[in-house]
Amino acid sequence: MQRGATATVKVSGAFPVWPVTAWTDRPGTTWEPQAESGTYLVAAAADAPLGLHLVRFTSPEGSSAPRRFVVGHLPQLVETEPNDRPALPDRADRPGAFDGAAVVVDGVLAAAGDADCHRVHLAAGELLVAQADAHRLLRSPADLVLDVVDAAGNLHARNLDAAGLDPRVAFTAPAEGEYAVRVWGFPENPDSTIGLAGGEGFVYRLVLGRGRFLAGTLPLATSVGADAALEPLGFGLEGAAPIALAGAATASAGDAGGTVAVAIDGVAGMAEVAVVPRPVVAGGDAAVAAPVTFSGVLRAPGAVARHRVSAAAGAKLSFVVEGVAIGTLLDPLLAIRDEAGALLASTDDLPGRIAWTAPADGTVVAEIRDRRDQGSPAHGYRLTVTPDLPSVAVTSAVDRVTGKAGAAMEVALEVRREHGHAAVLEVVLVDPPEGVSAAPATSAAEGDSSKNVTLAITAAGPLSAPVRIVARDAAAAGAPPLPVRFGPEGLDTLWLGVTPP
Repeated sequence: MQRGATATVKVSGAFPVWPVTAWTDRPGTTWEPQAESGTYLVAAAADAPLGLHLVRFTSPEGSSAPRRFVVGHLPQLVETEPNDRPALPDRADRPGAFDGAAVVVDGVLAAAGDADCHRVHLAAGELLVAQADAHRLLRSPADLVLDVVDAAGNLHARNLDAAGLDPRVAFTAPAEGEYAVRVWGFPENPDSTIGLAGGEGFVYRLVLGRGRFLAGTLPLATSVGADAALEPLGFGLEGAAPIALAGAATASAGDAGGTVAVAIDGVAGMAEVAVVPRPVVAGGDAAVAAPVTFSGVLRAPGAVARHRVSAAAGAKLSFVVEGVAIGTLLDPLLAIRDEAGALLASTDDLPGRIAWTAPADGTVVAEIRDRRDQGSPAHGYRLTVTPDLPSVAVTSAVDRVTGKAGAAMEVALEVRREHGHAAVLEVVLVDPPEGVSAAPATSAAEGDSSKNVTLAITAAGPLSAPVRIVARDAAAAGAPPLPVRFGPEGLDTLWLGVTPP
């Protein structure tokens, strides 16, 4: 939904008890259950953070899995059926619905065989950029296709996989008239079915922009707490003013190793900017020592980006390049060369990752190109170079557990140690609700517990609430705790649903 607005939101699924409360991982939205099961009146504050918000639906018995909800900056429409054929499509430029420059249409391919058409009137030579956010942003199980067709059904443009499984079309109208953007697709995991896929989970947000579209920024990262001026990249944005990003907006995202979303008023598209605990370099040819994040863009076909990295003899470094994985069009190839151009290491796998040890003091060149030698303002990338220092991550495959009051609820945790990490860890609850307790779980430096531990949580009475769990170095009292991450979304809280014994 658009921030600063109020909307009725339908939540599909089963609700044995109604109403239920909505919990969000970020401030800025309020969810008020309505009389009809699964229906909420949602208000987004004018200053609500742009981008992804996670929502849980909770009752005294527990919680649903977290679901994804996007707060944007553009007017939003909801598709109206029937809109399967270009001759009778949903109208995306309804008079009064928006100013004609940009809009978001929320839709769902509700059943197998469904296709949605959204009509736009274009002048001769006018550019339309259409992007379907589904698989990457919404975790929709869809591999979508975007077409641009005229009223007679003639195909003018098509795209399948611009960024991962999500499509984007840039179309210049050859003549004035009515055109339709058609959305259809397949399941994310191909099967033996031949036909169009659909279902209540095949949701998408279709972003339509006339003339201008924000596809990314330069850089695509910023240091925690640092003010940044981001060059907007995309379509029709040449000479556009930089996007100001205040350091205060990055503080909480940096704590979680997350991102912040930025946008331009009246322009379609949003860009995700990573918040990282290291310097960010977006230009220049001076050699830089790790840790560092480089950010750039391959603006033209055949372009190659090169970044110089200095290292001492024996230094072990990790090079990681990201493109399509972060929503850009770049399918990256990564190579490391010496100053004379001789190849030292390379990879064509995704993600682009190279572990490399410097044979002597000096400088190497990290080289990035597109797999198909394509390039445009939307072919942005991030290259992160870090020393291979001992590190550890503690995660759980689940994000919620249920049980009876007085009985232990066991949470299995995986401990992933890298580069020789051998500290003894204690896993503990932090500021638990009254009546909730757990004995610390110890992960030894070696043996089975160095990789897997179980935390047994007990609640004295009924409860439905989140708890926070951290891991800490048992021998370093002053070391900052490491948050434990839960479920596929990597949440820093675990939901407890405790019923009477």
